[in-house]
Amino acid sequence: MTQRGTVLDSLPMDRNSSLYESVRGHYLFAGLDEDHFDRLAAEMKVKDLDQGRILFHRGDRADCFYYVDSGLIELSLISATGDKKTLEVVHPGRTFGEAVTFMQEVRYPVNAEALQSSQLCEIPNRVYLDLLKTNRDACMRLVADLSRHLHARVREIENLSIQNARYRLASYIMDHIVERGGGDQATARLELPRHVIASRLSIKPETLSRLLRSLVDEGVVSIEDRVVFIHSLDRLRPYD
Repeated sequence: MTQRGTVLDSLPMDRNSSLYESVRGHYLFAGLDEDHFDRLAAEMKVKDLDQGRILFHRGDRADCFYYVDSGLIELSLISATGDKKTLEVVHPGRTFGEAVTFMQEVRYPVNAEALQSSQLCEIPNRVYLDLLKTNRDACMRLVADLSRHLHARVREIENLSIQNARYRLASYIMDHIVERGGGDQATARLELPRHVIASRLSIKPETLSRLLRSLVDEGVVSIEDRVVFIHSLDRLRPYD
């Protein structure tokens, strides 16, 4: 259940923590020299979110962006009819919200909610932007990051506007392959709850269940909990 309210306790970053090392190694910050990163780290905060906790709502002032150390963060929009559309689920080791740094109106364009108990590093836009003005490598890394997000959004728009629901599901399964077996087989793992996957694919949960049953009945896959055993990549691939 979603927990309302966005006032969350924050703690200073511990320079001796594994989180500090993880953030330091992230490619957005790897181009900073030690003095610059120390200046940024001095302003970073650590946030712990329980499952279902709202980090921010669309329209909230965006003074920070975030690095996910553990857990999962769902970025979403709510339609006029109250339906939720999941735009992205951010996994550990990834950042979100950095593009807002350059927007004229510095407000979050989406909602952010913890799908699991999560730990985040909060990074102030103002300090990071100041460092970018004097660090070409950090600027280029940020441009690459924003380009990756843009490419992902273009691909998603293409899938949603051109491809049917079965195509989108097959593509999603293919994107989550964790192991390739011999010949024509592979294994995918779908970590997200079914209703979140359905929202990502812009289909109803019951449609997702029907499509998965169809793939199982056709012998293309078998499913155990969140693991999808792909028996024939060739039969799944035409929809990818």
